[in-house]
Amino acid sequence: MLLKLEGKNIRNLDNFSVRCCPCANIIYGKNGSGKTSLLEAIYLLGRGRSFRNRDSRTVIKAGQSELVVSAQVDRHQSGIVSKIGVLRTSKGGFEARQDGRVIRTAGELAAQLPLQLIHAQSFLLLEGGALQRRQFLDWGVFHVEHSYMRLWRRFHKALKQRNQLLKHDRLRLSELDLWSRELVGLSNLVAEKREEYLQLLTEEVSNICLGFNSFVGMSIEYYRGWDRQNNLEEILVKDLERDRKYGKTHQGAHRADLVVRIGGDPVASFLSRGQIKSLVYVLKLAQAAIFQRKTGLKCIFLLDDLPSELDFWHRDYLLTSLNQLSCQYFMTGVDRNDFANIIGKNSHQIFHVDKGQLAIRYN
Repeated sequence: MLLKLEGKNIRNLDNFSVRCCPCANIIYGKNGSGKTSLLEAIYLLGRGRSFRNRDSRTVIKAGQSELVVSAQVDRHQSGIVSKIGVLRTSKGGFEARQDGRVIRTAGELAAQLPLQLIHAQSFLLLEGGALQRRQFLDWGVFHVEHSYMRLWRRFHKALKQRNQLLKHDRLRLSELDLWSRELVGLSNLVAEKREEYLQLLTEEVSNICLGFNSFVGMSIEYYRGWDRQNNLEEILVKDLERDRKYGKTHQGAHRADLVVRIGGDPVASFLSRGQIKSLVYVLKLAQAAIFQRKTGLKCIFLLDDLPSELDFWHRDYLLTSLNQLSCQYFMTGVDRNDFANIIGKNSHQIFHVDKGQLAIRYN
């Protein structure tokens, strides 16, 4: 849970220092005022990068050499407060610290501040490429089993080594065989961890769908990245010429995917864009519920332009679910009146953003 958030040189926002509500944090203002930049600042704290641009240097205010975001965090909601800070420079430099200790990896940073982001492009989780679904699945596995990150890194090291060997004109078969065996073993371990998590996810999604009164009969299928009826080691042998031709490994855990179906058909092929977005919310809620049940900790939700993304009924159900999970959430919108039902029922903090100036508004 974020207790206090501070930012310097973040896009068009003036430097700010604000106290956060443990429940609902409402950020409203005109388009282009800087609302989403506040969510972006929180995302930088939890992921070390922007969700709007691949090049995080674009987040730095024009004419400035660096940005800084920091927060006081009560991770276990136990009264023990730590401070997390992230610095990015216009030359590509990056530094993250917790209570003065250097945080060296994005995984370590993510473990300190587990975030769930839902924004205008979230529909790509179901309509986009397989990479986004692998990232979604790996987020869930990592946050309930931190040792998974080490396994994931070992797998990608083996994959990189094998691909480098495939690109050599003079193939060293003994070395290739070594890394192929390593890749096979790690692919199987990664697949097993993902499948264990997927079983939890499927059960949780079914429960949420009942409350959401939607998506009855939904199933989630996992494709390992190779035909599970065949041995991956044998597949790599058969694929060797093709792999050498293209200089990459065509089958393995790095090619995994999820297919969400209703009535046997992939949802991306027949659901409307609005229904797809609602289903993404269901999947994210399910992840948060599993995370809380397995760790006792809570996700922080970042909900960008919520009123335009969901109709009133689905929006109300989503926020009710977040309140039941006791999650802290930050949501943006243009009109304060769109949040009237929240203001009337829940503990909240209201922020108004106007031309980069962030101000607290009271009822």
